[in-house]
Amino acid sequence: MKKIVLALLAVGSFAALKAQTVFTYGKNAVSKEEFLRAYNKNPSTATDRKKALKEYLELFINFKLKVQAAYDEGLQNDPTQQYELQNFKKQIADNIINEQANIGELVSEAFNRSQKDIHLAHVFVEVPAKADSAEAYNKIQSAYKALKEGKEFGRVAEEFSTDAAAKQSKGDLGFITVFTLPYEFENHAYSLKQGSYSAPVRTSIGYHIFKNMVERKPIGTRKVAQILFALPTNSSDGEKAASLKEADSVYNLIIKGASFSELASQISNDLSTSQNGGELAEFGVGAYSPDFEKVAFGLLKPGEISRPFLTSYGYHILKLIEARPVSTNATEIETVAFFRDRLQKDKRLLQAKKNLLKKQLVATKYKRAVFNEADLFAFIDSSLKKATPDPVKGISSNTVLFSFAKLNIKAGDFAKFAKAVRTAPNEFSGLDNKALLDQYVSVTASEYYVTHLEDYSKDFTNQVKEFKEANMLFGVMDKKIWTKANTDNIGLVDFYNKNKGKYTWNPSADAIIITAANDGIAEEVRKKLLVNVANWREITGSYNPQVTADSGRFELGQLPVVDRTNFTANLITAPVKNVTDGSLTFNYVIKVYSTADQRSFDDARGMVISDYQQVLEDRWLEQLKKKYAVKVNTAVFNTIK
Repeated sequence: MKKIVLALLAVGSFAALKAQTVFTYGKNAVSKEEFLRAYNKNPSTATDRKKALKEYLELFINFKLKVQAAYDEGLQNDPTQQYELQNFKKQIADNIINEQANIGELVSEAFNRSQKDIHLAHVFVEVPAKADSAEAYNKIQSAYKALKEGKEFGRVAEEFSTDAAAKQSKGDLGFITVFTLPYEFENHAYSLKQGSYSAPVRTSIGYHIFKNMVERKPIGTRKVAQILFALPTNSSDGEKAASLKEADSVYNLIIKGASFSELASQISNDLSTSQNGGELAEFGVGAYSPDFEKVAFGLLKPGEISRPFLTSYGYHILKLIEARPVSTNATEIETVAFFRDRLQKDKRLLQAKKNLLKKQLVATKYKRAVFNEADLFAFIDSSLKKATPDPVKGISSNTVLFSFAKLNIKAGDFAKFAKAVRTAPNEFSGLDNKALLDQYVSVTASEYYVTHLEDYSKDFTNQVKEFKEANMLFGVMDKKIWTKANTDNIGLVDFYNKNKGKYTWNPSADAIIITAANDGIAEEVRKKLLVNVANWREITGSYNPQVTADSGRFELGQLPVVDRTNFTANLITAPVKNVTDGSLTFNYVIKVYSTADQRSFDDARGMVISDYQQVLEDRWLEQLKKKYAVKVNTAVFNTIK
């Protein structure tokens, strides 16, 4: 029994120890949790973790002291600081709400679906808004019965579909992939096995029976430019022949070297793209008609030109700009970013956010007040006619309708919302007062939740605190150290004079460093400098922006050279190729200083400022440590593994 009690006491002591602070400064304390969170965001690569922790402890103490000094300076009230903090809060709030809406799962789902294209067909019986769906239901059941009896899918789609397009195409929707169709359609499509069809399903527009005709590996996306020779609907054979003759002649011009983009701007009938060389936005399967996509996706090499082909719009000539395959790496940063970006614009994420409402209502302590709905709606109708509506059976602008933990929502607030909805077209237009009230609860709850997110998300609170402190640190360092060091000329000169020995030149040279965009330009500039180096600014400037140049005194080790070089006056060094962009850099050496000598104050100014800033910072930290006594809780610190 004694051992059990001692064990429990040990566990309790450990939990208490974990909750204690790592250090205090003045009246402030830093917990073990906060210290570790900061350390793990800036982990050391050193193998001696104990030493790394001690070094980071000193850095973190200094950081906290500076931030406290920023608070003492009142920087938290600076308008720029507040503006940047509010922008950051909004950005982080969006990210956290997205995570709570399981955007990660949606990304994973979208990626998995992107790994195959589905040739989809459907039987479609439309149900107009507010229409009785009984007849449509019976019709789709009849279609389903016909399929079960063995009737061919295309014939059933043609016979039973009420949508003209579905009838004409025999239900064929072509190949689709993720994001091609509305999410509710996509869900049904990707739930089917190849060759199977669904039972009748209801969507927002009617009844469907979907069929997965066949699957294939994804063919990715294409970016093409087009020249369109438009034809009117129901054009005659003669009109088609004349249009094809014109398209063939243009195609032959392109094959012989004529500019595709210039011809597109001159003769293409697609006014939306003709002014940008005929370029269409990047697209995947399902974006255009199957006959257009068959040709577009048949182009494989950038620059490849299609022969003229006919669609319902007329004859097209396509030029492939880029063929992008579908990524097969679910964890690749670019892939995740792509799907997150697409989801930000997709209704499935909006729906996922709406699904959070029940949780948000509980978290915000939503409570509906007792009131008569009919009287409230009469008051709302009155408020639409009068700027100051009269009370209706006890309902006035100050009547509380519902509340959250720290906010009451009143009838006057709802009246303003209703007036805004009725005044201009929006997503809530057409709703009656009862439905509008439900939507107002949803909107208000979401707004309140985001505004008070620090009450519901520890991650949000931590990120906001870290950003605020980092921003305030920058502000106080600029005020106390950086600006002061840059403008204190007397202090800088005095510091330079006392530390002259630190500021010397190693062997150096007066030189011009030139960077050219390519080999040809580099060679042209080199030849011109050899003839007339005195006009180097004019020579290099004439090639702007393909050539940049900088002159000054440089230590020999700073000059970019291919290998060990014997520097002499009037030497032009061999070009060095920059691997990042293929540009070339070379030097024109004007004068060589073969021995070390003293730097002037002007030459050393940058280094002096840097060193002087460090001196000012060290002095300031000494003052802060005296102002805010620092005490490290060694017992807690030693528990960090």
